[in-house]
Amino acid sequence: MKIKRILIYALFVILLLFCVGCGKKDNKTAVTDETSESVRQDVHIDNMQVDSETNESPDITVDEAGFTVTDDYVKTSGMTVNVRVSPSTDATIYQMLEDGVVLKRTGYNDQWTRVKIDGTDFYIHSDYVVETEPPEEPIVDEKIDIASPSDAASEKVKRVVIDPGNQANPNAAQEQIGPGSEETKQGISSGKVGVAYGTKEYELNLVYANLLKAELEKRGYEVILTRDSNNVDLTNKQRAEFANQSGATVFIRIQMNYSSNDDLTGVMALCMSEASQYNAELYTESYALSTRLLQGITESTNAINHGIYETNEMTCINWSEIPVAVIKLGFLSNAGEEANLVSDEYKNKLVQGIANGIDYYFEQ
Repeated sequence: MKIKRILIYALFVILLLFCVGCGKKDNKTAVTDETSESVRQDVHIDNMQVDSETNESPDITVDEAGFTVTDDYVKTSGMTVNVRVSPSTDATIYQMLEDGVVLKRTGYNDQWTRVKIDGTDFYIHSDYVVETEPPEEPIVDEKIDIASPSDAASEKVKRVVIDPGNQANPNAAQEQIGPGSEETKQGISSGKVGVAYGTKEYELNLVYANLLKAELEKRGYEVILTRDSNNVDLTNKQRAEFANQSGATVFIRIQMNYSSNDDLTGVMALCMSEASQYNAELYTESYALSTRLLQGITESTNAINHGIYETNEMTCINWSEIPVAVIKLGFLSNAGEEANLVSDEYKNKLVQGIANGIDYYFEQ
């Protein structure tokens, strides 16, 4: 009996030890699982941080106008690219650029590219620019304030040469388009003819030149015409040389415009480019003169402003030694505009506008 109790007690002790051992094992397992979950969470967080760093998007800033801000370069893509004062096809054209001009880009949206010219933001439709590498020579980004007065401006002599473009009989003889150039062009043409009334450009140019001369003389200017008759023989080079020798302050040519697009109307000015191989030193003043002429005309009329087209292909501009601007008063290819150009009311408005623009130039 005693032996039986001993055996039962021993069995009880063994069972008790077994149960204690199992409890320790379960507790150990629980701690291990908790630690593993903590490690997994840490690893997961670290991986998220790595992925975030790896896939981090570059900073993109959109300004208040809705333009993505950039600091890079584009170049124009098109024969004549309009640079506008605001992002709209109805906005005034500041200037027209030829193909391949490199510009500093400051922003873009779905349709428009914002560029910096003369220290000011302007806009080009994005279809007419492509991204490009920075230019070898840095772009000088200085604002040209053509409205600010200057000591030099106050000393300008109010003597103007007006060239009524073209003449009755063209001169087909070839002449250099600029000093030292191997390229030549026809001496001069008779111009275009209006589509509706058969208006001869050379005649209309002289009409406007005489009206402008009379108006400027009333304002105290000394005015010299390169021609006072349609039956002359003066080439484009000879007209520029005449202006150079006249002692005048500025040289202004009056012409009409013409296009295969008979819907086009409006005014345009032309001057040399800043990179002209002939007279680049006259660029700033010529550009200012062109700007002022357009300003005066668009204030006096409702004409569309097609801006300033810079070119080094016009003989009369290339041979000039004084600030020069060609002003195209309207399109003879548009019947409605031709009708305006020959009407006395519109002539008066245009002449007043041109004269006001010349005033602006001499007062700046």
